[in-house]
Amino acid sequence: MRYEFGSDVLRCTVDERGAELVSVRYCGKERLWQNDNGEWDGHAPVLFPYGGNCAVKVDGKLYPERKHGFLSFQTGALHEKTDDSVTFVFRANDETKAYYPFDFSVFITYLVVGNCLKVTYTACNDGDRTMYAAFGCHESYALDEDVDEYEVVFEKNENFLSLVASQKNGKLTGEMLDLGEGKSLVLPKAILNDSVILKTNSRSVALKKRGADEILARIAYPDFENLLLWHPKNSRSVCIEPWQNLPDDDGKPAQELSKKRGLTALEPGEKLVARHEIVYF
Repeated sequence: MRYEFGSDVLRCTVDERGAELVSVRYCGKERLWQNDNGEWDGHAPVLFPYGGNCAVKVDGKLYPERKHGFLSFQTGALHEKTDDSVTFVFRANDETKAYYPFDFSVFITYLVVGNCLKVTYTACNDGDRTMYAAFGCHESYALDEDVDEYEVVFEKNENFLSLVASQKNGKLTGEMLDLGEGKSLVLPKAILNDSVILKTNSRSVALKKRGADEILARIAYPDFENLLLWHPKNSRSVCIEPWQNLPDDDGKPAQELSKKRGLTALEPGEKLVARHEIVYF
């Protein structure tokens, strides 16, 4: 089932499957990728309990690996709905425990205020042992022209050193790709079929047309330290993805979740809260 909510200028639709946004219309114009060329049928999946390709090893037991976790394959229960917001809840079940052996609740709230979409992710440890978790965002942005006609402008000066992921399995090779430095990164079409993976000092960026003053969207990610850029092949779109964790290292033995970078340790009853917002123009 899908639910619509929003303001007079920003109308959003979210699917109960994965609590994924499937439409964001600003002043009547669709701003999410709608699979125009059949390359990618996603829009804005929520990544939990990790982003990317990560092995799940707990107390020496290795669980089946699933890219970006399992939340996008689960159906959420509607927790609360108003004219301008919606909240879904996901709870551990037999299927999730086959991949991730923890008792949890995850709440995902979308709230529209004017032209701003505010997203809050909350993970609760409902079990009796330490749980390890991270969130990742994967929103797409529909573009009017080819992706290399656009740039991402960071709030701070950055060294754009992208971690390189293996084309075979998406795990990190240990190599770095130097994309320059400064505040502005022109979206590099030639390499965006693979992710650009950046550890950033900035906690907000603006997506805009190259050389123009007009901003398409401003993305704030105060609770995330990694930013990934990717686009479906030959598409007029880009995904701007704040992540808390990073993929595993390629060729290395699986680590315990407790040792992975970017995952938060939650004791019984503790919560992980991550915020993220997008202002559309």
